Amino acid sequence: MVNKEPKKQHYVPQFLLRNFALGEKKHIHIFDIRAGKRFTSHVKDAGHENNFYHHPEDGNQMEFELGKLETQVAPIIDGILSNGSIKHLSAQEILLIGLFTVVQMIRVNSLRESLSEMTGIIFEKVKEYSIAPGSQAEEFLANLSKQNSKTQSIEMLKETPQELLPYLLEKSLVLEEAPEGESFYLSDNPIIKYNNLPRKHHSFLGLRLKGIEVHFPISPKYCLSYLCSELIDDVRHSVAMHQREVHMGLISPSDLSDTIKMLDDIDHKNPHILTSANMDYHNSLQVLRCSRFVYSNSGNFELLEKILKKNPNIAFKQRITSDSRAS
Repeated sequence: MVNKEPKKQHYVPQFLLRNFALGEKKHIHIFDIRAGKRFTSHVKDAGHENNFYHHPEDGNQMEFELGKLETQVAPIIDGILSNGSIKHLSAQEILLIGLFTVVQMIRVNSLRESLSEMTGIIFEKVKEYSIAPGSQAEEFLANLSKQNSKTQSIEMLKETPQELLPYLLEKSLVLEEAPEGESFYLSDNPIIKYNNLPRKHHSFLGLRLKGIEVHFPISPKYCLSYLCSELIDDVRHSVAMHQREVHMGLISPSDLSDTIKMLDDIDHKNPHILTSANMDYHNSLQVLRCSRFVYSNSGNFELLEKILKKNPNIAFKQRITSDSRAS
């Protein structure tokens, strides 16, 4: 007899969620920004959707492929957490973590929402000319739009990560550490891109663009960050110029100790301890870029609630914007 029960398939891997869970029962604190409420759940019941990777032609092959990658990457991340360092990573391990990072960018619900929104805009235009409201054709188009976004996102997982990987690996990998008493959020869209050099009216979140950084929280204490090497070189040059001009008596000295410490941590692959302001920046991005759910090991959602109070519409934000491109 064929089992036709829906199958839970995770878009946020369980091994990652477990790093944010507490106790032997592995429960995690979750905030649903659409419902405006918090609850706890076992990690196996978080970050998933029934038949999320089921493809009309390939069945559950994508889930199998993702599972193989997770099996390779999970022990590497465990090693980072146990060592509190990335110094020991081999070139192959850095490659696998990079591949996992770009895969995780694509496998999430937020991408499907963007694809569905884009398709929906096109179909709305078609309906204006030829399809009667409430007709079977309208229902067919609505269903096709949803199915297309799912199929497209699965197709993207087959080739796009390999195309994006070289641009990620050009960046400087840094292990960032939360300050004492604070912890990183994780969300249902855990890989966050941010550009320090945004351009008006242009796509500015492509991995190839100068200023792009990528943040990947791997536990409440640690976050893997890929920083723009070109921008780091600019900072390094500015520090050297400042020190030279101070030495020549041209300008008064400024306190650049934090910047110099950051550059030293990058160069020597030391964990870089963040400030509280840095932590708010990281956690705010997890909230603002999430699809619906934010995860926490402590259940402290004070920052999230402040963001929601200031902008209650973020839970229903439009995803098709000028910064939506992946590369």
